[in-house]
Amino acid sequence: MPTINQFEIFVKVIDEGSFTKAAQSLHMSQPAVSHAIATLESELAVTLLVRERGKDLIVTDIGKRVLFQIRNILNSLEKIEQEVSLEKGYITGTIRIATFPSVTAHFLPKIIRTFQQKRPNVSLTFKEGSQEEITEWLASREIDIGFVVLPCDQLDTIPLVKDRYLVMLPDHHPLLKNPSVCLSDLENEPFVISTAGYEAPIIDHMRKQKMTVNEKYNTSNLNTSLAMIKEGLGVLILPELSLKNLSFPKSNIRPLETNLHRHIALGLPSIKDASRVVQLFIQITKELFE
Repeated sequence: MPTINQFEIFVKVIDEGSFTKAAQSLHMSQPAVSHAIATLESELAVTLLVRERGKDLIVTDIGKRVLFQIRNILNSLEKIEQEVSLEKGYITGTIRIATFPSVTAHFLPKIIRTFQQKRPNVSLTFKEGSQEEITEWLASREIDIGFVVLPCDQLDTIPLVKDRYLVMLPDHHPLLKNPSVCLSDLENEPFVISTAGYEAPIIDHMRKQKMTVNEKYNTSNLNTSLAMIKEGLGVLILPELSLKNLSFPKSNIRPLETNLHRHIALGLPSIKDASRVVQLFIQITKELFE
């Protein structure tokens, strides 16, 4: 019969992406980790991982399905430990949180400080990624709760803040003479698009309104995007929080006239099924934004 220790090792191997890194994290030898996974596969009579020298670790289809169930088992055990701790008069546990860059920079430090002051015995771990990655991590139970952008219909969400959109314009652009920019002003303008999807709701809205969207360039780095704007290669739409701490002349920024905002929220698979410490995290975070 598989053991909890085998489950924990299997999850760690997946999360770390290699047997060697998992062994280092668990303070075990690499052969011991390999033996634990081999034993788990033997007891289940299926192949969970494909290991080829010099290539990335591959999780089989059955491995992915088993991983989902194992994460649920480990999460349930964590909830049991939290309930027992609560019965004894104190609260412990771990919350695995995912964020995206603007939340990490502007909200997370205050949230961490406030939460740890109130619940010093609860550990917080963090991952940063794109909206797609955060949604996947939540679906696979790799994390407990994440900061997401609405709409996010596949999750339970708790709205926190609205973030307005701004337009970055190059020097001498005709729209600089205007105090603000309308969406119709941007039709046919060459867009620099972020692969992180910062402007995705606006672009989707323009397409639904049958406006022509000229996606001229795609970049994965905001500083690169802003440098391209400075060189006159196009225009860029960003939520206001994403622009903070980035180098771009304020004189070349105009607010976008639209009723659309980026709505930042907490997201998780189920508020009702969340652990005690996750519910406390939700409560404390909501209070900070009220």
